Amino acid sequence: MSNHTSDIENTEYSMQWHIMTALRTLKEAVKAAKTCILDNLDQAAELTGEVNPYGDKTLLLDVKAEDEIIEVLHSSDIAFDILSEEKGLLKTARKPEYLALVDPIDGSANLKRGIPLVSLGIAIVPYSDTMSSDDAEISIIDSVFTDETYIAVKGKGVTRNGKKVKVADSIALENAIISYDTKRTFDPSFVESSVRTIKSVHDTRRTASNLLDLCWTAAGFLDGMVDVRNLLPIIHLCGTHMVFEAGGYVIGLDGKRFVSSLEPDVMMNFVAASNEELARQILHAFQG
Repeated sequence: MSNHTSDIENTEYSMQWHIMTALRTLKEAVKAAKTCILDNLDQAAELTGEVNPYGDKTLLLDVKAEDEIIEVLHSSDIAFDILSEEKGLLKTARKPEYLALVDPIDGSANLKRGIPLVSLGIAIVPYSDTMSSDDAEISIIDSVFTDETYIAVKGKGVTRNGKKVKVADSIALENAIISYDTKRTFDPSFVESSVRTIKSVHDTRRTASNLLDLCWTAAGFLDGMVDVRNLLPIIHLCGTHMVFEAGGYVIGLDGKRFVSSLEPDVMMNFVAASNEELARQILHAFQG
């Protein structure tokens, strides 16, 4: 064996070891946050009296779950910068190896009302000066009450509770069942576009936890998931990463494959579907 071949194998081994170490860290962080949520359900409706960087009233459990994730990430051997829902961008004192995008509770309104459709998610991106959503390396999303854990690893696909999943087979637009998120403040043009989109498909389902809906799209339970409200922060990157890695397609409002920068104030607008053709058909219905 040549020294060159040996060097390549050593590099590949080192990369795989690093990925597995990062994945193990993310699993620990998600487990800690999930345990925190389940152990403090009596506080599910309590507010802190503060507003997070995205303008939402902060739930006490959001903060507690987020703190658990941050503690695990910052105590690991890997250096993380963290972009989180409640605290914004947190810089590590070390040279960052990854940017972690953290949503500690997706479905806060469900949690407050006792509706068991709540998820939490983390995506990590190797740190550089030109990071984008396409650089997501590992994502993990846990559905707190339905005991589903989804893991996406770049180039390796998606697993649900350890078993490989993929998007649904191709289907005609009129037979598709999708998740469609509604807007907080309706305007006539959005209502018109929404009605046109919903009429174009067979039916809709919505958990009010967008990360879970994106996981269900990745696993083939739904044919697509639409969020074009300009209200979904980039911390939800783990959801679109799931769809891409499971073989699906995500398109932006500009009609191009969804790719986003990772600045803290970036909002995500997309149509995620089991394939590019269906994603484009849904987008065309929305745009009329």
